[in-house]
Amino acid sequence: MKAKLKIKQLKLDELKAADKFLLSFPLKPELYYELWEKFVPLPLIMINQQNEILFGIDLYHFLQLKNAVEVDVIQMDIFDKGALVLNYNLKEKFTGLNLYEKLVFIKKRTASAADKDILLAEVSGIYRETGLDIAVNRELLEKLDLLLSTVFRDGLINEHINLKTGLRLCDFLQEDSEVLLDLFGRIPFSSSHQLKILEMAEEILFRDKCTMGAVFERLDIERYMDMEKPQKKIIDELFKYRNPVYMEAEKKWQAEIKALNLPDYINVSHYPFFEKKQLELTIHLQDAGGLKKLIEKIKD
Repeated sequence: MKAKLKIKQLKLDELKAADKFLLSFPLKPELYYELWEKFVPLPLIMINQQNEILFGIDLYHFLQLKNAVEVDVIQMDIFDKGALVLNYNLKEKFTGLNLYEKLVFIKKRTASAADKDILLAEVSGIYRETGLDIAVNRELLEKLDLLLSTVFRDGLINEHINLKTGLRLCDFLQEDSEVLLDLFGRIPFSSSHQLKILEMAEEILFRDKCTMGAVFERLDIERYMDMEKPQKKIIDELFKYRNPVYMEAEKKWQAEIKALNLPDYINVSHYPFFEKKQLELTIHLQDAGGLKKLIEKIKD
C-alpha cells in the first residue's frame, strides 16, 4: 500500500524531532548551507500525520539556526517501520551513513521484536527494504546495546574501527576497551592489525591479570605516538611483551653483539623474531676506496 503524500507549509515550531526516527549521528546542519541556497523551493523535510520528522532532521536544525519561521514539508500517512526505512534509504542517497548510524537503524528497526528468534526473522525484511551491508546475526544483536553505548560511539562514527574490531572489543572490560579505542582513534591501523593487537592484548591480560592501561604504561607506548609511522613499532613491542621467550633471546643476542665491539660502520641484525637462523651484515662506507681497504684488511 502506497503512502499518501501532500505538500504543506507549516510553522517550524509545529514540527517535532522524534527520537524513534533519528538516524543522524552526529547532526550535521552545516550540510545544508549550500544545498538550501540552490534548492530552497524543494520540500526536503518529510513528516507523518503527527508532524514528527521522518527525514530532514539536519535541515530542521539548520533552519532553526537560520531563524526560519515557516517551511514546506511533505506530509505522509505511513507506519513507523516504513518511515524508518524511508529515512534510512533517503539518508543513504543524500549523505551516506556511518557505521554507528547503521547500527542505530538495526536497533530501531528491530525494537518491537519480542525475542532473538523474532529479531533474526526481522533481518530478512531489513535486507529487502534497504541496501544494508552489515551481516546481522545473533552475536551482533547480543552486543548491539554495548556497541551503541558512548564507549564505542566516537570510534564507530569516525570509522576508527570496523564492525569486526568493535565486536571483539565488546569481550574486553570497559576500561581496557577504552584504552584500545583511544589507540585506534589516535593511530590508524588496518583491520587485520587491529585484530592482531586485540589478540595479543587478550592473551597478555589473561596472563598478567592486569589492565591494558598498565601494559601500555609498562611498554611506554605513548613515546611512539608522535612517530611518522608508529604502527609497526607498537605491534612489535606488544609482540615482544606477549612472548617473553623472544625477549630473553633478544637480550642474549644484544649482549653477544655488544661483546664483539664492532666499529660504528658495521651493523648486524637477525631475522624478525628469530624465525630463521640467518644474520644480515650491513657495512656503511663512504666510497669504493673504503671498500678496497676493508677487503684488504679481511684478506690479511
